[in-house]
Amino acid sequence: AINSITLGGIALVLGLLVDNSIVVLENVDRHLKMGKNSTKAAMDAAIEVATPVLASTLVIIVVFIPTLFLTGIAKDLFSPLAITVAGAMFGSYIFSLTLVPIMAAKFFKNQLPNSENKKETAFIRMIERLKHAYKKSLEKVLNKRYRFLFVTVVLFVISIFGMQNLGYELFPKTDVGQMEIIVRKESGTPLKSTEKDIEKMENIIREVLNTDLSQMVSNIGVFYDLPAAYTPNSGTQDAFIKVQLEEERENSTDSYVPILRERFKSEFPGLEFSFNTGGLVTAALNEGKSSPIDVQVKGNNLTVLRDLSERLRDTINAIPTTRDVRILQRIDQPTKEMDIDRVKAAELGVEPVDAIKNLVSALNSSTTFNKAFWIDENNGNHYYVGVTYPESEINKQHTLENVISTSKFGTAVPYKQFSRIKETSQPVEINHHNLTREFNVYANIEGSDIGSVSDEIDKRIVKFRETLPKGYEVNFEGEVSVMKKSFSNLYLGLILAIIFAFLIITPLFKSFSQPLIIILAFPLGIIGVVALMWVTNTYLSIQSIMGIIMMVGISVSYGNILIDRINNLIKEGLNKKDAILNGSSDRFRPVLMTAATTIFGLLPTAIGVGEAGANTPLAIAVIGGTTTATILTLYIIPILYLTIEKTETNEK
Repeated sequence: AINSITLGGIALVLGLLVDNSIVVLENVDRHLKMGKNSTKAAMDAAIEVATPVLASTLVIIVVFIPTLFLTGIAKDLFSPLAITVAGAMFGSYIFSLTLVPIMAAKFFKNQLPNSENKKETAFIRMIERLKHAYKKSLEKVLNKRYRFLFVTVVLFVISIFGMQNLGYELFPKTDVGQMEIIVRKESGTPLKSTEKDIEKMENIIREVLNTDLSQMVSNIGVFYDLPAAYTPNSGTQDAFIKVQLEEERENSTDSYVPILRERFKSEFPGLEFSFNTGGLVTAALNEGKSSPIDVQVKGNNLTVLRDLSERLRDTINAIPTTRDVRILQRIDQPTKEMDIDRVKAAELGVEPVDAIKNLVSALNSSTTFNKAFWIDENNGNHYYVGVTYPESEINKQHTLENVISTSKFGTAVPYKQFSRIKETSQPVEINHHNLTREFNVYANIEGSDIGSVSDEIDKRIVKFRETLPKGYEVNFEGEVSVMKKSFSNLYLGLILAIIFAFLIITPLFKSFSQPLIIILAFPLGIIGVVALMWVTNTYLSIQSIMGIIMMVGISVSYGNILIDRINNLIKEGLNKKDAILNGSSDRFRPVLMTAATTIFGLLPTAIGVGEAGANTPLAIAVIGGTTTATILTLYIIPILYLTIEKTETNEK
């Protein structure tokens, strides 16, 4: 399907699609200068570069193999991108070796592209001046290559240190224009009290958002039946407010959160609040959790779990960038416990099951165990029909004591004659993970990235883990867990991408040293990635890592066509240094054009034009990496070629 991911993939390879055609046309131009006619030049040129172009195409495709190692929603997001890139590159290879030579033979017929009567444009003259300046600078750099390499290595080391301090997250945060506010009062709070507070909160939201507010929906309490599975509410003390902002809004959704949080805290002391602005994609990546930080405490005893969770909550709350730190589970729900004395019930002729059904009917409805319907003949709608007590009567002590159960003797027997009623407390809800009871401590983040905060939490709970009772454990779940697994898989995929790229280009050059020169240039491309991400305040994410992986293919592609040209010039009889200077100069224009196409093609995505927010980190990483890869291809690869290939060339 066509979506933002597949369209992003097309934008990503736009420059590379042109690259294959540029290489073919450049070679056609070279053969035309040999005096061949356009048909012969096009045919010979296409055959000559078919292998290096194939290698470059395959390298771009195989670097996306890491998407096979992703799991869950991350794989669903990136698999379409990988398929799009692979299909586009395959089509580019086919057309560059079929349609492009045919069109070149047609349009270059009986004329040379560099003929004397051809007027040079200002743009061509500028490119030629740049080419001449590059060749002169390359000659100077080659003479001082060790100094240049030293500076490059220092910059690389700095960039590695900088990458560790960029901050990281699973998926880039985007403004979806939605906000969910989860509210929790004291356990057992009556529904009417919760409703009054929610109404006041709605008025505050209208006041703060003003014209940016599109619509708002509140959900209070829970219906103890099937609908309970579709709400985060656990009782009458719980509620959530869903807010939709206008499409054209004055302020971002996140900008309203601190304002509302402070207003709610000052006007509703003692209430728990949690703000979620992530939207559908974030919810899917976060496994449906309402907060990105989810620390799981597992064990058997609920009281011990609650105590441990409270200590953990206080520890996390002490971190300056955490917000809305709370414990999901509670064990203090006010409860009336009704204990039936079966001996007395039997003496009075009361069946316990009938007594329970009557009690359920009084407190809830008889429809929970006896489904009865009434169909309205006017509209065809059907309605549940059941009996229950008025809501105003349910909470009264004497009401429960006098719930009637009919004995087998036909007499009405009130509950108080065969049962005991006492006040107690029970858990609001009990959650399990792999059959073990668990408590969840949730936290939101403001002013930082998820990775740095989760690392800080990990540091702070090291001693906490050491003091855990036997049989209890603390783990990260939710987005943090998915993020660490995805990053681990992507780093493995990055290593495999480099290995596959090396294996593909090794047969092409029939050498191990020349592919090694190309591969060595890739890590230095990290310099540009880190620099641009630091300038734009972009966190490391699976999107930006995919951009770094893509840079492997780009740098290898550039190095491939450059070294291939240098080798051809050496075969033609030039000495190594002259071959490097002339070959690099010959490839200056195609490398520069391809880099410019890639950079400008991704620029709208990088600056967030339209709905490109999710792909922005990927575009930033590719632009930064491509910029550096271009410089490294034009300077570092010639330096490494001159240095590493020295002994081998002399032997030849």
